[in-house]
Amino acid sequence: MTPRPGGRRVHVVSRDYLLSIVRGAGELSRAELVRRTGMARVTVNGMVAELLTAGLLAEGAATVAAGPGRPARMLTLGPAAGCVVGAVVGGPGVRVAVADLTGAILVEHDRDLDTSDVTGSLDAVAALIRDCVAEAGTERGRIWSTVVGFSAPIGTSTGAIVASSVLPGWGGVVPATELQQRLGHRVTVRNDADLSLIGEVAHGAAGGHRNVCYLRISTGIGCGLLLDGHVHHGATGAAGEIGHVQVDETGALCRCGNRGCLETIASPREILAMLAVTYGENLTAERVTEIARHDATAERVLADAGRMIGRVVADLANTINPSLVVLDGPLIEPEGTIIQGVRESLRRYAQPEVADTTVVRASALDGRAPILGAVSAAVDATPAARGSRVFDAAPDGASPTVRERAVRRRMITDLLRARGTVERSDIVKLTRLPRAAVIELLAELDHDGIVETTAPVGERRAGRPSPHFRIAAPPGLLMGLALTASGIRAVVTDGAGTVRHDDTDAVPIGLSGATHLRRAAEFGRDLLLRHGHDLSELRAAAVSVPSPVDPTTGRFGARGVLPMFAGFNPGDEITAVLGVPVTVENNADLAALAETRHGAAKGARDLLYLRADQYTGAGIIAGGRMHRGAIGYAGEVGHLNVREVGPFCVCGSRGCLSVYLSPAYFAALLDNGAATTRPTEADLLALAAADHRPVQRALADAGRLIGRSVASVCNVLNPAVVVVGGGFATAGPFVVDGVREALLRHCSPSATAGLTVVPTSLGADAEILGAIETLL
Repeated sequence: MTPRPGGRRVHVVSRDYLLSIVRGAGELSRAELVRRTGMARVTVNGMVAELLTAGLLAEGAATVAAGPGRPARMLTLGPAAGCVVGAVVGGPGVRVAVADLTGAILVEHDRDLDTSDVTGSLDAVAALIRDCVAEAGTERGRIWSTVVGFSAPIGTSTGAIVASSVLPGWGGVVPATELQQRLGHRVTVRNDADLSLIGEVAHGAAGGHRNVCYLRISTGIGCGLLLDGHVHHGATGAAGEIGHVQVDETGALCRCGNRGCLETIASPREILAMLAVTYGENLTAERVTEIARHDATAERVLADAGRMIGRVVADLANTINPSLVVLDGPLIEPEGTIIQGVRESLRRYAQPEVADTTVVRASALDGRAPILGAVSAAVDATPAARGSRVFDAAPDGASPTVRERAVRRRMITDLLRARGTVERSDIVKLTRLPRAAVIELLAELDHDGIVETTAPVGERRAGRPSPHFRIAAPPGLLMGLALTASGIRAVVTDGAGTVRHDDTDAVPIGLSGATHLRRAAEFGRDLLLRHGHDLSELRAAAVSVPSPVDPTTGRFGARGVLPMFAGFNPGDEITAVLGVPVTVENNADLAALAETRHGAAKGARDLLYLRADQYTGAGIIAGGRMHRGAIGYAGEVGHLNVREVGPFCVCGSRGCLSVYLSPAYFAALLDNGAATTRPTEADLLALAAADHRPVQRALADAGRLIGRSVASVCNVLNPAVVVVGGGFATAGPFVVDGVREALLRHCSPSATAGLTVVPTSLGADAEILGAIETLL
């Protein structure tokens, strides 16, 4: 009988799944394997026999059964199950660990390196890996995976190291290729901060958290980001360059070419050099932390470093909104001086709700986070781990064939949801599934009404035509509502997102946010009724609001950014009127989503959207996903501190960015200097359109101020595109040019290497279109 397309793939994944269950359990019987997998006994016995023959499993002596029946023979990982290798290369040297498939470390050694000699260092790394594998024993079988971390950004497309202050001579080197040639097997290379983050999630303080900022303060200062449960690499692999956030424009020259980077002030290298002058001797990190317990000078130096690091952490808390910040490095102690300094700055500069919900903690892994992360990443790449991930993502209780098929269906539908209309040949390329399987699955999805064939989008390519597919439009209508400063906007679309009706109610936001939301729902309902529809035709609604929304509870925070939007669930107010499921999201987040689907950044997976006007905010797309933050405060760039003693902001702090973008701040630009009324944003835009040079210059300066303020975010997130929208962007290129100029001036070279700064192409439509996108 001819196997179904992809049948061999299903068999391999099922076998890997069995292996993953034995790996997780340590030992178990065949009967227990049958119970846990839902596979037929004959299937399990056949796969177990295959794994026993290959030496991947071993079977122990029969044990006495607890009840009636034959004694059970317990299965364990076999002698040929193999091992994995984790390694980390940094300033001091290289550390290598060999582990079994459960992650238990069998052998671990380190060796000093002269990293200025690239070839010699790579030779030494390969030699130490071979020595450790040999010590672990040749009977361990195959090396399934080798993961090596480097203290430098790794290009996502090239795999090449981006020159860093820790490994300055390694720029352009592709270490994976070099090590593969020396070792004879595949090697994966990662940034060591990312591996440290993985180590903290698997073994340390970050377990159970989905939004984490890990800072390694060692030879340099690196950052690993966990955003919504995913390790974030950035558009070019340069995410996490927190050490090159500029904190002093006239400070010391950094190796990256900028002045006053955080590393030039708060890295252990700089701190130890400073204290060596004070005390007249070279000091180790351990000695400095000891002295600081009873010496005011050393304590003040460490506290100042902590506050400087905390200032940058506060910016990240306001814009990325992690639930946990983990600090690691030779000068970091639990509840030590640096930790306390970071917490002090976080309380001073972060939004109150953000500061209250962001935990700052020292790593408890005693400097072992990088190597433990490398081992965890290597184990995660084994067949056993892959099998577990595939089946964990599939429906429970189904057979392996059905579960594998469900996973493949979801791969195709996720692709179509993200990209819209896609040619069948491109579906094959992007999913990497067999062509015959894709054809069969698309026919099945079409029959089930989940996808549909459609006309090609754009120019037809040369060659044999291939059918195009998209997610099928379900019956019913969708509604998008946007609450803006100028009024309420309502849009009604069909199930595919095509706009049917659009209207605006010019009513300003009042003191009661709940009342305004109900009015918006009533306005949307009336729009439906005016055009002859019944409310029963409405399938779902999405609402854009100018305030953070908690992604877990759907509520506004108890102390919201805007007092009228605080302490209640906005979705409940809309549902009470419309009677349908409601999604509520922040307006800038929705604008960012729309720009990646239909706008200036179409197709981009890493985007920063900036709203440049008096209501400054930002939306983040990270790895193709809308990032909201732990409590929904991601993107609050309007409350980044620009000046310590600046004017008060509505949030209660002084000198926030939004203060310097309000119309009142531009009062001096009125033509009539004796005017007593303050200018509105419309006044400023009208003057700019009339070629008023001072206003145009002021808008460019506002762009530079925005760009300077969000440079730290770009350094850490490494977006491919920055889209500038908002009212100021409608006046011409001035604010966009200012943002671009400031980012190129203040970001690290690795962050700007592939960065594009463009104006919005959707304008004021972005957030309402983004609202509809969340329903499709």
